[in-house]
Amino acid sequence: MKKMVALISALVVLMVAFSGCVGDNKSTVNGTEPNSSGENVNPAGSTANVSELNESAVNVTESSSLEANVNPAESAANNSELNNPSVSVTDSSNSGSSTNTGSSTNTNSAENAANISKLENLPSGFEYVGSFSLNTADIKIDYNAENVSEVVGGTESMYKYNDSDFYMDVIELENSEATTNLIDAYKSSFKPLTEGSRFVEESFNGHSAVRIADYVTDEGTEVPRYTYIWSNGNNVFVVTGNTADDSLVKQLAEATGY
Repeated sequence: MKKMVALISALVVLMVAFSGCVGDNKSTVNGTEPNSSGENVNPAGSTANVSELNESAVNVTESSSLEANVNPAESAANNSELNNPSVSVTDSSNSGSSTNTGSSTNTNSAENAANISKLENLPSGFEYVGSFSLNTADIKIDYNAENVSEVVGGTESMYKYNDSDFYMDVIELENSEATTNLIDAYKSSFKPLTEGSRFVEESFNGHSAVRIADYVTDEGTEVPRYTYIWSNGNNVFVVTGNTADDSLVKQLAEATGY
């Protein structure tokens, strides 16, 4: 009887031991293992997560590669667009400079003539009235200079002395030879006087000038009017007044300093 009880006890112990081994094997077969936190870790799930991370890394790499390939072209295009406007501005500036050369020369000529004809130091009793420009066509008509092609332009300034009016023309030409031609053309427009000499040479300011005598009818009487004409450089100076006193005309002519 005792032997039988001992045998049964041994069988129970073996069954319990076998039962524990079977339970452990089931855990291994199911592929679950306890982690440090006591939760089961699924290897398949972990593998899937790793795969997703790898795909993300691949996508990031591909995106970076695309950006690296595209950006240099875009940068080159941007640089080209930035360079083109600077070229256009330069061309525009050069074009403007070439176009304005002629008008700038004419403007400077008119300003030079105006500056010369407006006297700063006037003889006593004279008063400056004003100035206006003379165009080439008017100069050629007034001075009988249709055949003088080198006329550039000029200015006429007006002065007063008591009740007398005085005029000073400064005419610019292209060269000194043309100034001689204009003076000769103007002198040729006068007829010879029946008495006396119409043209008389006088000197002032270190050069000679021609005094031209003309006659007009004033209140039924013929009275003289005088004009002084001379050249200096590329300019012709003409000073005249509606007075019979040639000394007043000469004073204004000398005041030019030319």
